[in-house]
Amino acid sequence: MIIDKMCALKNLTSQEKAVVEYILDNPKDLLDMNVSELAKASYTSSSTVIRLCKKLEVKGFADLKFIYASEFPEMMKQREMVKTKPFDESSSIDDIINTLPFVYLKTMDYTKSMLSRNTIIRITNLMKQAKRIEIYGDGVNYDLAKMMAFRFENVHKDCFVYNASHWEHIKYLEYQKIPTLGILLSHTGKNPMVIDAAKRLKESGIKTLSISCNSDMRLANITDENIQIMDGRNQLELQTTTYTVAVQYVLDICISSLMLHHMDTIEEVYSKLMNARAEWQNEKMK
Repeated sequence: MIIDKMCALKNLTSQEKAVVEYILDNPKDLLDMNVSELAKASYTSSSTVIRLCKKLEVKGFADLKFIYASEFPEMMKQREMVKTKPFDESSSIDDIINTLPFVYLKTMDYTKSMLSRNTIIRITNLMKQAKRIEIYGDGVNYDLAKMMAFRFENVHKDCFVYNASHWEHIKYLEYQKIPTLGILLSHTGKNPMVIDAAKRLKESGIKTLSISCNSDMRLANITDENIQIMDGRNQLELQTTTYTVAVQYVLDICISSLMLHHMDTIEEVYSKLMNARAEWQNEKMK
């Protein structure tokens, strides 16, 4: 959503931040304002509002207002259904069942608003060119990486998972000129192991993609491509849930693209597997 993109903007001036803060504090006001009125209400200027529109990559204030108005009902619905802390001691099992889908939806909507179509195209092209994909992650990211590796292999892309950086192995990839894409997963963007792996991969000329929350940019600044995803401050905000949902959403976009790229082969293999299973079942029944 445009409001999520607005919140995630970097390098805003103090005046531009004032405009964003006013919109966040008074979400309904923007629907009935023009440029001058928003500038006056936020104690800024019309030129500040226009600069903010450019940073949001919209054509102008009219375009910003149109997008905002079209997304406003859903935004308010999500705000009502998904508070910062979706559950408390009074929540029932029905509250959990009914609210969790909105948590997932909010996570994916935010992540979608942060995605650049051109970035996704570049990343999927790197995956198509790579002979192997390596995912680096620690803790919960290691388990998440293993699950995603299985999905990559389902679309016929060799994928390997590491919870430590291996200097000799990375050098081997460099010397043998094996086309490789390294994917670095870090919730905070400052995991020492992941940063070390990113540095070693970069030194060896291996393309890298990092996926992290937008609270810290040190990992993003090392890698060739970076995708920022939704963050939560603690477990009461379902921090781990929103993070893993966002990572899976991003990588599943890429995996689905690879699936389309290898569709003929995947369908052929699947057909052979089904035939083999049918033959096995027939033999078993004899």
